[in-house]
Amino acid sequence: MTKKFSPRDIRKQLGMNQQDFWSQIGVTQSGGSRYESGRNMPKPVAELLRVVHIEGIDLAKLRKEEIQVLELLRSERPELMDELLQKAQQNEAASH
Repeated sequence: MTKKFSPRDIRKQLGMNQQDFWSQIGVTQSGGSRYESGRNMPKPVAELLRVVHIEGIDLAKLRKEEIQVLELLRSERPELMDELLQKAQQNEAASH
């Protein structure tokens, strides 16, 4: 089951205005305002919001080949994947 989240709460936690927040996922400010006011958000928009604003992934830097490598790593070398994930988390914690 997908965890329910409030786009307004996420935006405010990030300290962003509506224009900047919503434009990063291809939604107009007025459309984003409607979602923040309770209008049903389509699943693709909700997923983009999750990927960009919750997971912190910059879509402009994402490359298909890198995703393919990640999938190979996950399926063929899960122990290395786990090790790299731990190192990434340690680096993230050290930078904050």
